[in-house]
Amino acid sequence: MGTLIVAMVQFLQSSGFSRGELARYAGLSAEELAEPEVRLSPSQMQRLWQLIQTRILPTLTFSRQVRPLITRHLARGKVKVASVAAELNMSRYTLYKKLKEENLTFAGLLEDVRREQALKYLRDSNRSLSEVAELLGFSELSAFSRAFKRWMGKSPAEFRAAC
Repeated sequence: MGTLIVAMVQFLQSSGFSRGELARYAGLSAEELAEPEVRLSPSQMQRLWQLIQTRILPTLTFSRQVRPLITRHLARGKVKVASVAAELNMSRYTLYKKLKEENLTFAGLLEDVRREQALKYLRDSNRSLSEVAELLGFSELSAFSRAFKRWMGKSPAEFRAAC
């Protein structure tokens, strides 16, 4: 754990935070933070991680932050805008607005993720087409087939046969 703490502190210091600021933020003394073997509580680790995220996430495009959330929600079943927005600690309106700044829509991003996942799933010949459709959140195989044909110009079965 000490190595992780040292790496976190080094990253944050390279991002402009002083050791004193980091210690205060984590609820430690500067001496405690200076010792690599110090054990942080889960809440102290979380505070440092949140600080790291404030430095990393703005460097990513917003859509790159949303894509993995859509993928994860898709794997669990239906993707709901409100759930994705809640994970990002924002309203649906803000999510829509931030995507619009990149000339994207949530529906378009969801479709892109579905298409990418469909290609991945279809390369696995152990999955039936119905299973692929279900994994992608389609209510029926026919709805998936229509969408896939629109995306790729051929049916899922034709695509799989060509792989």
